This record gives sequence, structure tokens and C-alpha cells, in this order.
Amino acid sequence: MSISYNVLGKPGKDNALFVRINSGKRFYRLLFDCGESVLSSLEQGEIRSIDYVFFSHFHVDHIAGFDYLFRRIYDRERPVYIFGPPGLTAIIFNRLNGFTWNLLTGSPGEWIINEIHQDKIHSSTIKASDSFSKISSTEIIPSGDGELSNSDFEVRAFFLNHRIPCAGYIVKEKETYNIDKEKLAQLGITPGEWLQKVKDEHADKDEVIFTGGRTYSVRYLKELLLKMKEGDSLAYMTDFIYDQETDMALNLIRKCDTLICESQYLDEDRELALQNYHITNRQAAELARKAEVDKLILFHVSDRYRRDDLTGMLEDARQVFRNTSYPDGWDV
Repeated sequence: MSISYNVLGKPGKDNALFVRINSGKRFYRLLFDCGESVLSSLEQGEIRSIDYVFFSHFHVDHIAGFDYLFRRIYDRERPVYIFGPPGLTAIIFNRLNGFTWNLLTGSPGEWIINEIHQDKIHSSTIKASDSFSKISSTEIIPSGDGELSNSDFEVRAFFLNHRIPCAGYIVKEKETYNIDKEKLAQLGITPGEWLQKVKDEHADKDEVIFTGGRTYSVRYLKELLLKMKEGDSLAYMTDFIYDQETDMALNLIRKCDTLICESQYLDEDRELALQNYHITNRQAAELARKAEVDKLILFHVSDRYRRDDLTGMLEDARQVFRNTSYPDGWDV
């Protein structure tokens, strides 16, 4: 399993995050925010394969490109899942219902909108077959197991302060268990189909396996041969001030592999950042250091800065957290 990603958009322009998760059996594609023109660098096949869209908040620079996405996947067979803070349902419903759909009778297309609250999720369904004219079902789901969770990965949301509710997200692959080949060799038995039972989490642990002239319980072989591998992890944080809510988020993102974090202002403009509910390059680096992440990627930079400013912004952040960089493709 592995997580790969692309930060979409250029310095001083709208940005977004595109994530691919390879489980070994299938690919998942996740999009975080959807500003103007951010999808232009992706192939159409990638765009049409996006299953999950996560919004941090609904300022125009984070949602202006949604129509471009919607036009390409509104009537496909697989559902589209959208997640975001309070207000999401009304905003997406109005957007989908803001066009004339008199030719959609019998068309596929199902959009499942998951509005995230502190202790619950309001999940609503809108269908192309209804011409996106009504919410066909609504369900309230207690929060706690992650906003999105399956056998391969989970996504958790946490709230940040942008003067409005703003969601940050962490994506984590589930841990996997592999056969420890060294211990298998020490055991002196030949690999075979019986190993599938050892790997199977639902296997009867009291079942007895005969191999190599001896009998072993599945439980014994699991304890002896299975080696856990931590999955990749990635956090996404944008548009917030550094306050108590940020400190609470630290526990969720601690020791994350990669933190993709806004760097809207230079630290010398910290007062301006506070006034506009953003953080500076040095604050992003401080956050990465406190959270003990492996790598920090700075993005969502103000268009007030020139190329030399951006070079200084990066070097200044590296004084606090050495493993800091800009996204691939940023010519800085």
C-alpha cells in the first residue's frame, strides 16, 4: 500500500490537493478543495475517477473549480462522496440544482453529501435521476470512527479557526500484516497455501495446520510469523490561525509522514496574517516541529509575494523545521 499526492495550482494562485491511494487491489482518488483551474493539470481519466471530495471551507478560492469537476462526473455509475464543514449540504445542493436538467430522466449519478459536525455527520443523497431537484434521503451518523473509513484507509477531520468553521484532514492507511520471511525460514517449513489462513484476519485461530511434518495452531503461527507495517499518512491544513484548536489538532497529526500546510504570509507579516485568519511560514514550520512530522510541504501562498520573497519564505521556515519544501513543480 502507498499514498502519493500532487499539490495542484501554482504559487500565488488557487491550490488543492490530489491524493492517490494504492491498496494493492485498487486505486482510490481523493481531492481536497477545488479552487479555480486547479484540475487543469490532471488527465481527464484521473478527474473522472475521483470518488471523494473534501472541502476545508467555502471561500471562493477553495470551491471555484467545482463546476469543472461536476460537469465531468455528474452522471457516472459510481457514487461521488463529498465531505465538508457545516453549510456543505445547502451549498452543494444549490450548486447541483443551479442548472437545467430536463434530459436526465433515468440517468445514473448519485452524490452523497457528508456535512461534518463536532459529534455527528449529516449524510444526504442527491440523484441525477431526480434532476438534482431534491434531497432524496438524509441520515445522521454519530462521528467517532473517522469521517471515511474502509479496510484500506481512513480520513479524519478536525476543526480549525478561520473565523468560520474550517476543516483540516488526516489520511491514514490501515496497518498491514506481512509474513516475516526470516522467522519462516527459522521455523524450517516450506511456504504454501496454509499461509493464507495465517494472513486472514477472520480465520479460526484455534484451527490446526499440518505442515512440514508438524502441527501448529493458526494462533501460534499468527503470533510468530505476522509482522505489522504501519501505513502511510498525510495531513492537510489550510486557512486558519494558530490557536487552541490548532494545538488540539496536533494530537491527530503527530508523527504524520507528510504535512501539507498553508504558508499564506511571511513571518514579518504576522500581524497581517492574524488579521486575515491565516498563518505564516514560520508558524507552519513550528507546527510541523511540534507535531514531529517527517516532512512539511508549504502551499497556499499569498500573491503579494515575488519569487525572491518565496525563496526567503522557504529558507526561513527551514530554520525552524529543516525538512521543508514547496510542492513539486513550483519553480521557486
